Amino acid sequence: MEQYRENDLVDACRLLFGAHTGVNRDFLKYMQPDGLRRAYRSRAREYHPDVAPATADQARRNELFRRSVEAYELLTVYLQQRRVTVAPPRPKSQRFSRPNPCQNRTANERYYSGLFPSVELKIGLFLYYRGHISYQALVRSLLWQREQRPPLGELACKWGWLKEEAIPVILKATFIPGFFGERAVKMGFLKEQQLRVLLFHQRSLHQPIGRYFVTNGLITEDLLRRSLRECAIHNGKVCEGRS
Repeated sequence: MEQYRENDLVDACRLLFGAHTGVNRDFLKYMQPDGLRRAYRSRAREYHPDVAPATADQARRNELFRRSVEAYELLTVYLQQRRVTVAPPRPKSQRFSRPNPCQNRTANERYYSGLFPSVELKIGLFLYYRGHISYQALVRSLLWQREQRPPLGELACKWGWLKEEAIPVILKATFIPGFFGERAVKMGFLKEQQLRVLLFHQRSLHQPIGRYFVTNGLITEDLLRRSLRECAIHNGKVCEGRS
């Protein structure tokens, strides 16, 4: 499970299970899917934009809802990979062949079929809620995109905004809620403006998430372009409804 940074998993757990939870390696080791689902549903009910009336705090609620979805996606894949790592290998006669990525529907993967949400969506979630990609494909795309980003601390050190010796101090401060950049600001190592610039630059270094779906044959280039237009229209209507 080298693709996961333990700090990312801890941050995701703290967001879903609560900052008071004693999240450590044992917590990650014994965390179960049922408990994760309950924690996610609780956070989704708490932060979902459609649950509470619009308030001045709406932008923060939207951001927390988005982060809760991403945290659940990350931890779900972590649990799946943990199960595969722990489980003994199947005999060759019982192994499944890898699904053809060009099929419209990949076997044994979950596709959404419920009501379309009335919140702003990024293109990955838009494609998922439209039924074009599976939930598992969405999670894989997020991990693919995450792997292209240099660590925030590495960027900050490169630009002279952070000293290397501050990185382990920030990483160990798991008692402070939030991701690495948010902790760095709360601890006085970075300024809010610096964090915004770092996050913008970090995100500019990876390819658009739609490239993952096209490259892997999950959708066509034409469907991606059409979905990008539809997603923009959808988000515009959501914004109009708030005004």
